[in-house]
Amino acid sequence: MGEPARHPVNCATAKGDLRAIAAERKHAQTQQAENIAAITPAGALLGLVAGTEQKRLKMLSGEYLEKLDARAAEIKAACGSK
Repeated sequence: MGEPARHPVNCATAKGDLRAIAAERKHAQTQQAENIAAITPAGALLGLVAGTEQKRLKMLSGEYLEKLDARAAEIKAACGSK
């Protein structure tokens, strides 16, 4: 199985999506620091993750933060957001 399908970029919701990504990134960093394998559903709502244990381990390894950063960059590139 490959990566789960992501939601298409929607420039009408870009500012809110970027805020959600920033909040999720902060939460994920806190979870990493506390070594807890639970990530809130915000990432799933943005189409970034599936809820498997393997994915959670990847989240804790930093891959999740990289995906959040990549998604934010994708939204900014598509919508011209700063």
